[in-house]
Amino acid sequence: MAFIKQESEDIKIVEVFSVKQEDTEEQTDLMALKEENEELKEIDEKNQHERHDFIAIEKSIRTVTNSVQKTESNSDLTCHQCGKSFTLKGNLNEHMKIHTGDKPFTCQQCGKSFVKKGSLKAHMNIHTGVKPFKCQKCGKSFVRKGNLKDHMNIHAEEKPFTCDRCGFGFKYQESLNNHKRRIHSGEDTFICRQCGESFTCKVKLYSHITLHTTEKKYICSLCGDAFLQAGNLNSHMRIHTGEKPFKKRVNKT
Repeated sequence: MAFIKQESEDIKIVEVFSVKQEDTEEQTDLMALKEENEELKEIDEKNQHERHDFIAIEKSIRTVTNSVQKTESNSDLTCHQCGKSFTLKGNLNEHMKIHTGDKPFTCQQCGKSFVKKGSLKAHMNIHTGVKPFKCQKCGKSFVRKGNLKDHMNIHAEEKPFTCDRCGFGFKYQESLNNHKRRIHSGEDTFICRQCGESFTCKVKLYSHITLHTTEKKYICSLCGDAFLQAGNLNSHMRIHTGEKPFKKRVNKT
């Protein structure tokens, strides 16, 4: 009986050892797999960085190439005499006529020549009497657009619409109408608070108020009257001297 027990214990020990050995092998396999995955991950990340660097380099090369091509293109369409650049070759060819003195477009009526066809067409209006450029303010027409532009400067400061009450001028009739409604709503509506004198518009009232606020430093030494301006005092002095500088002319027949 003792022999059988010993055998049973040996079998148990062998089984336990076998199980532990299997666990160790499985752990070893897992460690190896983990290391392999980490290596693959590192390789993948390295490939991504290399791919990103390649794309960046390729983009940089493309940008430089486009810049060089654009520079070469602009250089091809640049006047070598004055440096002016053009987007179309035809415009450059047209421009070069200025330097060469070539004027291929000639007026058949007066013989004057031009560099551009458009210049000849505008010139022909002189002979035909056509004046396509019309002033919208006064209706006057002109042969050239530049002449109309110069003419418009006349109207820039022109104020043809004048207020019959205060003399203010306006560029447009509507502006004059608004002025009358806003300023001249009634007769003598603007009253001086110091003396009670009334006026038909603010401008006249403001001009009058200066008489009260401004010092009258020009005083007549004979009667004591004071004036704002020296010219007014000089005119006043003629009352005392009897001087009459403005004599009426008598026509001799």
